[in-house]
Parts: sequence; structure tokens; C-alpha cells
Amino acid sequence: MKWIKTVVGVLAAGLVIQTQAQAQAQAQAQGDAAYPAKPIKFVVGFAPGGGTDILARLIATPLSQKLGQPVVVENVPGASGAIAAVNVKNAPNDGYTLLIGASGAMAINPAVQKKLNYDPVNDFAPITVLGTYPIVFSTKLDLPVRTTRELIDRAKANPGALNFGGAGVLFQLTGELFNQRAGTTMTFIPYKGTAPAVSAILGGEIDLLVADIAPVMSLIQAQRIRPIAISSATRSRNLPDVPTVAESGIPGFAVDVFVGLFGRAGTPPAVIERLHREIAAILATPAIRQQMEKSGISPSGLRPQETAAMLKAEIAKYTEAARRANISID
Repeated sequence: MKWIKTVVGVLAAGLVIQTQAQAQAQAQAQGDAAYPAKPIKFVVGFAPGGGTDILARLIATPLSQKLGQPVVVENVPGASGAIAAVNVKNAPNDGYTLLIGASGAMAINPAVQKKLNYDPVNDFAPITVLGTYPIVFSTKLDLPVRTTRELIDRAKANPGALNFGGAGVLFQLTGELFNQRAGTTMTFIPYKGTAPAVSAILGGEIDLLVADIAPVMSLIQAQRIRPIAISSATRSRNLPDVPTVAESGIPGFAVDVFVGLFGRAGTPPAVIERLHREIAAILATPAIRQQMEKSGISPSGLRPQETAAMLKAEIAKYTEAARRANISID
């Protein structure tokens, strides 16, 4: 009879555990179904008016309409997006405080900083990639090269004589990836912003400008600088006559700047799926796509799992580039 009591006790304990699990699942489902019950905050790691901020606000308005709650944008600039990332890392993981995380904060910072006070992979829950945009390689007009192949040949014939400029580590690493894949030794000249870098190439201070597409399109159209390649795997519809680096002599070269949406780790899966579903639908609307593409941004909408895989691949790529170029800001 003793073994019968034991079996009965085990079955009863199992039933209690199962009942508790079902109750917890039901409570979570009810909570997720009620999401959102209050305003949602997008935390942007840059000042108002920049490309990341503009994209966040472009998505926030229609998302607010879909969810029935305000979606507000809070700008927390500094440290290449690191301050904003820590802000979200320390917030509750309830889906109400979300990070607009771009390449700088999520892939570049961990590649060049050993003492980073957040972990882009383990501290955050990927939701989606809002969009991506290419980097443009442009030369000054009096540099006698018109193609990537000619630039590589000239750089190899004159080791260390050519230089490239850009605003920040992202553009430095992109240029160093070019150096590593092409076998060149162009020297990086840093600038505190895109505007000073643009002024430098217009003034003939640098040979090559490495910059995102938006601020250089008007200069290219005015024929004040010469675009020789873009960094993405496919050509940009904004610059259809400019070949990619990959088709210009460096097969497999592909660098895109991404802007993603992340919650804190532990955000309920149902909340993540809801946000992804609504944002993917927004990114598919013709009006939103047109506005993004006009600025050189390709709408994305990657699923959470795809976003996580992309993030790990980006960190690995930039970490290797930084290691080989001996770039560290610690």
C-alpha cells in the first residue's frame, strides 16, 4: 500500500505543477493580449534630425495607430549609441521601452571596446531590422581614378600614399575591410562628423570619402565628388549606375548599415511577435517604402530569429576587421 500512496503523491504533485504552469501561461497570454496598455518608448542613441532618428519617427506614427497607444521617441545621444543601449538594458523587459539599435551600438562598439557595459547579444531581444543602407566610396575629382579597380591599382603602386576619411569607427572599419580584401594600405583620416569629412574631400584634403548614402547623394548629383562603388551586395536604386564593391573586383564584399528594433532580454515572445508583425506590415506599405527609399534606405522587416543571426554575423565581421587593423578605443 505504501507504493500506491507514493504513486498517488507523485501524480498529485505533477497535477499541481501542470496546473500552475497552465495558470502562468494563461496569465501571460492574457497580459500579452492586453499589450500595449500604455505608451511605448523608442530610445534613439542619436540627436534629433539624424537618419536613425528620422527612421524611428517614420515608423512610430503608423505603429501608434496600429497599436492604439502613443509611440514616443526619446533621444539619448552619446558614445555611439551606447548610452541609449544601457538605458534600455536597465529598463523593465515588458516591451514598453525599446531600443532603436543601429550598427554602431550593436555591432561596431562590441568589436572595438573590450569593456563595453552591455552585451548586444545577451542583453537584448531582437524584434526586427527596420532598414539598411549602403556606404558610398567617393573620390575627389582630381584623383585620376574612375573605378574601384583603378583605385586599387593606384593604391598598390603607391603604398601608404592614398588616404580615406570618414566620421566614426563604422566608416573606418568599412575602409579597413576594403584595405584587407583589396590588399591596399590606404590611411584613415578621422572626422568628428559627416559635414567636416565632406568639406575635407571637397577641399582636396582626402582622396577617398567613405560615408553613408544620404549626405552624399546631392554632391554626387552635382558632380562635386566621384562615386566609384557602394558597399552593399546589390546596387542602390538611388545610384543605379554606381557598381558595388563586389562586382568591381572584391567578390563577396558586402557592408550595410542596419537600424534594428530591440527589446530588453526576457521580453515576452508574444509581445515581440506582435511588434514584428505590425512593423513588417508598416514596412510593406508603399508610402513608407517610398519615403525610406528616397533617403537611400532599403526597408527590411527581418523576423526576430533572422535579426539575431544577422547581429551575430555583423559582430563577427567587424571584430575580425578591427583585430586585423589593430583598432581599439579602450
